[in-house]
Amino acid sequence: MLRESVIADVAAKQKSNVLGRSPGMSRLGRLPDAPTGFASIVTGVRRCGKSTLMEQRMRLAPEEAFYLNFESTALAGLELKDAGRIDRAIAAAGAKRLFFDEVQQLKGWERYVRTKLDEGFEVTVTGSNASVFAKELGTKLTGRHVDCELFPFDYGEYLAFSGAQASADSTMDYLRRGGFPAYLASNDERLLEALFEDIIVRDVVVRHGIREIDALRRLASYLVENIACRMSATRLRQPLSISSAATILKWCDCFSDAYLFDFVPIYSSSVKVKLVNPRKVYCIDTGLQHVLSSSTAPDDARLFENLVYLALRRVCRDISYFYEGAGECDFVTVHKKRAGAPVQATVTLNDDSEVREIDGVRAAMRALRRKEGWIVTVADEDELSFDEGTVRIVPFHKFDPHDALST
Repeated sequence: MLRESVIADVAAKQKSNVLGRSPGMSRLGRLPDAPTGFASIVTGVRRCGKSTLMEQRMRLAPEEAFYLNFESTALAGLELKDAGRIDRAIAAAGAKRLFFDEVQQLKGWERYVRTKLDEGFEVTVTGSNASVFAKELGTKLTGRHVDCELFPFDYGEYLAFSGAQASADSTMDYLRRGGFPAYLASNDERLLEALFEDIIVRDVVVRHGIREIDALRRLASYLVENIACRMSATRLRQPLSISSAATILKWCDCFSDAYLFDFVPIYSSSVKVKLVNPRKVYCIDTGLQHVLSSSTAPDDARLFENLVYLALRRVCRDISYFYEGAGECDFVTVHKKRAGAPVQATVTLNDDSEVREIDGVRAAMRALRRKEGWIVTVADEDELSFDEGTVRIVPFHKFDPHDALST
């Protein structure tokens, strides 16, 4: 049990440290205003800027803010039964706006947040675990929260941060460096290596109580090396020396919860078809994958496919890949229960790839009954007409992922 004086002292020091830092590049536009009585919930991978976004909102009225980062070692052992002590620290600070960072560390946090909303406080919280938040929000905070899913910098934010201009060259630079702010500021690869370790240990091993840590690391390393590839848990069990395919699938869910990897199913209206077919794996950041990969020659084709996936993922959660007979297309978004325009990702269209890439988009257009399809490249630009409709070839720096959503 923590003493009230300890909680108040930690909160005061944390707030002072936060307000004493540089505010960083503003991302306040990413965080929608919550109506009175609603909590603002910010989720996303570690080090993508959640705390910075929260701090930027704090600065709008710092004298009214009470800030507490629940991952502080000084707060180890803090439990819901300490809520009264937190309340008294809030009252002593005269705060009206509450900011709770990495709040999932407090078991039962959602009940406490609901209480503070009922008492008339404005509440903003951050967290790094998707399923934990989904479960808890669906119980005590149903209908009382506004969500913000934050990612590392997108291409536009990368340009603003780096001072680069939209072009094929800056696309390739963004492809290799990714969007984690601290890495972009330092170019120190050790930051990304440490981040990966933090996610594995704190957000996967500790949170889910996993004991087979070496096997888990082997799986994580395999996924890093095989982004944009189909993954079959059954086929991986033996070469990775993991006890069962069910264990692999469970661990993949843990990686997804921590926002480290996404696993994209085949497009189908049949749940069974989706379950029995392999999923494609993508990493949360191409810079992270580029640094962690053991390959001496980066596979720009797969990195670029991952880059386009992330652009789509920022505007749509429901994404599949299309595969039917000889036709294959990288992405199909589903928005408002309707498939969007198919999207193909390729670094460049050349004599070897042009027919394959175009035929894949056309096959998807026919199957989905869409009159438009997209091929996103690094520099190529064109517009082609076929019986199925129009295939638009566009460089990444001109591609708006909203165009691929159904209307």
